[in-house]
Amino acid sequence: MKKITLILVLLLIVNCTTDSPDSQDELSTFRQQVLSCVDDDPQIKITNNGTIIFDVAVYGEDYSEVYSESLSIGSNTDWFDSSITEIIIVANNNNFYGRKIQLSLLPCDIIEVEIDANNNLIISGE
Repeated sequence: MKKITLILVLLLIVNCTTDSPDSQDELSTFRQQVLSCVDDDPQIKITNNGTIIFDVAVYGEDYSEVYSESLSIGSNTDWFDSSITEIIIVANNNNFYGRKIQLSLLPCDIIEVEIDANNNLIISGE
């Protein structure tokens, strides 16, 4: 009987570990973001990690322009809000015409779009 009790105590000790401080910080940050957002407009940021300058534009589902900017190599847009939930992001220049991503956004979405090293338009962070 003593051996069974000892085994149970050892199992409890092994299973009762605490989370690392890093995971606790990440969880706290995530909770703050979730708790602070109540039907806020989605936010979008576009970064150019490509090899050439791109003109980027964001269009609504009715093809109206919501946002546009020219992005030099290594630069990014500021975060911008979109009250439109169905958007198309287009990246153009003289060498690459019409790189596109279509997104369906929800309230409180935070989307990072990137022109990668191969000059492709990708979603880089969600």
